[in-house]
Amino acid sequence: MDKSEHCKEVYAHHGLAMYRAQCVEQSIVQLLIYFDFFAKKVPLFKSVEQWKQDFDNFDQVMSAKTMGQLVKKLVDLGAVDPTIETLLREGLKARNYLAHRFFVDHALNFLSEEGRNKMIVEAEENCKLFNEIEEMLNPITHALSEKYGITQEQLKEIEQMLFKKAGGDLDPP
Repeated sequence: MDKSEHCKEVYAHHGLAMYRAQCVEQSIVQLLIYFDFFAKKVPLFKSVEQWKQDFDNFDQVMSAKTMGQLVKKLVDLGAVDPTIETLLREGLKARNYLAHRFFVDHALNFLSEEGRNKMIVEAEENCKLFNEIEEMLNPITHALSEKYGITQEQLKEIEQMLFKKAGGDLDPP
């Protein structure tokens, strides 16, 4: 592989790691929807229109928070056990490092093939961490979905509808 392509590989692996970090953030938001929004709003449900407005407001507020704020809120709600809390904090640290220090700390590594390979390995390790976190969070989200009457089949239908609406050219879900 030529040097230019190898540099692109570093960017691609870093980008994938950041993407996986954002997936974790969205998984946390989904959990907060159940543990915070649903827990408070389901008993007070009055109208679909009010529900939609309240939901959109909650989602907007949560989406504006940093990953650290989201983790703190989830922990403060007592929504995760200490093992998951520890993993979330590791993920937060890794995400912040990737966002703020990765290229700075690897500036000299980026100048050689060996250094770029180290960067790729580090980005891949971070992807594995984010995948591990999601593997722990997803069953919780699925159980909460079922608790509130949202089946996995319904979620799959929604996913397929959104894919179709987006005109996706990737393999459908």
